Amino acid sequence: MTSYSPGLLACALIVTGLAACSDPSPHAARTPTEHALPTLQVHPEPLALHYQTVGSVVSDERVEISSRLAAYVRAINVREGEAIRRGQVLVQLDARDQQAAVQQAQAQRALREAALRDAERTLEDTRTLFKRGLVADAARRRAQLEYDSAEQALRAQEAALRATQAQLRYTEIVSPVDGVVAKRLARTGDLVTPGRPLLVVESDTALLFETAAAESQVQHIAVGDVAQVSIDATGQRYRATVLRVVPSGDPVTRRFMVKLQLDDAAGLTPGLFGRSRFKVGETEGLRVPDTALAQRGGLTGVFVVDENNRLNYRWVRTGRREDGLTEITAGLDAGETILAQVPETVRDGDRLQQQAP
Repeated sequence: MTSYSPGLLACALIVTGLAACSDPSPHAARTPTEHALPTLQVHPEPLALHYQTVGSVVSDERVEISSRLAAYVRAINVREGEAIRRGQVLVQLDARDQQAAVQQAQAQRALREAALRDAERTLEDTRTLFKRGLVADAARRRAQLEYDSAEQALRAQEAALRATQAQLRYTEIVSPVDGVVAKRLARTGDLVTPGRPLLVVESDTALLFETAAAESQVQHIAVGDVAQVSIDATGQRYRATVLRVVPSGDPVTRRFMVKLQLDDAAGLTPGLFGRSRFKVGETEGLRVPDTALAQRGGLTGVFVVDENNRLNYRWVRTGRREDGLTEITAGLDAGETILAQVPETVRDGDRLQQQAP
């Protein structure tokens, strides 16, 4: 009787098992699918070089409202954030001293008017007597001098009255612009002095975007250049024009202030954060439509059409995106043909359907 070693029996069992589990027919290779899709040939084109900065919306008319008098604040009629109009009364000061000064000046003017009338009658009487030879010429000249002095005194008093009336008007402080109250720096009852700011008003009709450019880039920015401003709060982009470039830079940050005039500032308010983008030059590069980009395996690529109409998926490195076009910085060469539109059904190795001549 023939005996078999345990190792030989084990090998035989393994071979038998593999034979039983094996598929007598090998897996068929995937058949390439043909697609009738549009293609395009990529060519280099001039691309703008952009420089981006951050900044804020500011008011070009920021006014500090102050008093021209030393007086107590009787009332402040507005609060922070309140919209105001040109000519609106913002602050009322205690006007009792000014009112008394106006009354005193009016009384002095009445006295000067009476003195002028008396001097005029004296001058007329003296002239009549001089014509009759009853008084000397010196008396006539003296009467004329008294009349001229009374007339000048009246004019001086009228000027003093106008000055006191102006001081009285200054007790009501009005807004010089349409805008919004940004700060309130005084309270009712405070003693204010000339030049001390009471309110800060920012015009809402003259809004600019203020930013700072690095010293290496400011030479590429000029007044009149068109830029683009993006405001985070609104999620919108605005066309802007460079209005001013301050030629003196900050010695610490080495940056230069740039102010942009927004073409349409509707809905914006001072203080909003945003980003500005300037064109600082040009270079050549490749761009493809966003529809030509495909995501496969979490990576971005394009389908390149070879000379045999085979579709080869190729990874690419993308750059800036703008107006439905994406810059390709690596992975694609000029002159190559790619699919202009890529459905989800397209796979690597598929074929482009031959177009009828």
